Amino acid sequence: MFCQELAKQLARDVLPDLSKANVKLVAVGIGTGERAKEFAAHVGFPEEFLYADPENACYSALGLKKNIKDTFFNINTPYSILARGQKDGAKDLVEAVQRWKPWIPPKLDQGFQQGGAFVFDGTQELFQHYDPSTGAHADLNAVLSAAIAT
Repeated sequence: MFCQELAKQLARDVLPDLSKANVKLVAVGIGTGERAKEFAAHVGFPEEFLYADPENACYSALGLKKNIKDTFFNINTPYSILARGQKDGAKDLVEAVQRWKPWIPPKLDQGFQQGGAFVFDGTQELFQHYDPSTGAHADLNAVLSAAIAT
């Protein structure tokens, strides 16, 4: 459900500014191309910006976390939910929970995959955030600032 929340926020809050600045957004998700299309339609994320990574090649290359501890037992998850609640009543998360649809990944251990956010200018990395736990995403204003500063 956290990835569904994030996809909506990216489409609504980040993509318009990136488009104006002529900066490309690339979102990568675990799963097949067919599931990526379903996911994009379900959350209202533009399909042309979502790439499927059924083998975890991108996640592995970036060194993103994938383990049970950070998926279920990391203090950053409740803290990130608390921060959402204090900011706006966790409006986007509540909406994601209400429309939540489970997605079974091609490999069951992908269910433990954590994400991240990166900004590149060619091969130069300008920004990096490794999600420390489920739902503990990068500050989208920081991502946007790094992306449009290029």
